[in-house]
Amino acid sequence: MDMPEITFDDNNNVRVLSNSNMKHTEELEMESKLFVQQIGDFKTKVTDLVATLSKQGERIEKEKLRAIGQRNKVDGEVEDMQRQQIALQGAVAEKRAELERFQLQHQSLEKVEAEQVAMIEKLQNQ
Repeated sequence: MDMPEITFDDNNNVRVLSNSNMKHTEELEMESKLFVQQIGDFKTKVTDLVATLSKQGERIEKEKLRAIGQRNKVDGEVEDMQRQQIALQGAVAEKRAELERFQLQHQSLEKVEAEQVAMIEKLQNQ
């Protein structure tokens, strides 16, 4: 088994690692701290992004529901207009039938009147 090498650094502190290994270890420590900080920053950015996307998703859903409501309202209005148009067409058909009946009745009354006038003239001429 190898015994660790005991050395002294520039400040006369006792070290188990050599100066080059110590410097390498310190560099690795600084790089690790920097990496942890960058990971923390990344986590914060991802959290912010997720929150922003969540809010945007909620807004999209809200607008989607509003659009569906508007579409349903328009569809309902179209159906109401179609029902109203059918009802008005039925009323027009009834009025046309009534007009035709009145015209036939008027023709019949004119015919009766003409017959009565003819009868009156005939009776007066006798």
